[in-house]
Amino acid sequence: MSGPVISLGGSIFSKTDEKHLLDFIGRMRKEEGYALVVGGGPIARDEISILRKMGAKEYYLDMMGIQATRLNATMVSLALGNLMEVPKSIDEAVRQMNLNKRVIMGGTEPGHTTDAVTLLLAEALNRDTVVNVTNVDYLYDRDPKVKGAKKIERISYSSAIKMIASEKRGAGENFPLDILSINIARRSNIKIKMVSFRDTSNAFNAIEGRKFRGTTVS
Repeated sequence: MSGPVISLGGSIFSKTDEKHLLDFIGRMRKEEGYALVVGGGPIARDEISILRKMGAKEYYLDMMGIQATRLNATMVSLALGNLMEVPKSIDEAVRQMNLNKRVIMGGTEPGHTTDAVTLLLAEALNRDTVVNVTNVDYLYDRDPKVKGAKKIERISYSSAIKMIASEKRGAGENFPLDILSINIARRSNIKIKMVSFRDTSNAFNAIEGRKFRGTTVS
């Protein structure tokens, strides 16, 4: 299998998006092999919010978020009929991929988003594409909730970095891309395709190398 590494945004695990999660799982069952990194979503943000109020440091909030991603990854793995343990490192994931032609994992260490983990896994597996399946349909030039926000279909690594450089991010925050991920993509020339999970057919167009609606960072 030489397809993309997939980053499945944790937002798909919200109660309102359960249908889209079921649709995604249904389509993934048809794939012979896959490399999938799963985000933390609502459970991560809820637990982190409580811990932050208790005064926990960002490092430990990240650790809480990582546990949430692994819980979600376990759920997806079981739903796909896998009985393999969720890897806790890129090296473990590569070994599992070489043995089974499929791997599902969550986060690895504090300071790395699951998007960054996805890019690192793509590097380790020598893949040239990552598909970021998230809760927005495109990257926008500003918050898509703001009137007049414009969708971006293609953007360079350097332009994407400049655009998000002013964003302050803490543990558990939701943003379609982060600077570390883009820097990893740039150093290894890995294309990032960003699509919404709310259109399953379109998401799998991106995953399977067909024309899709979304943003390409390259």
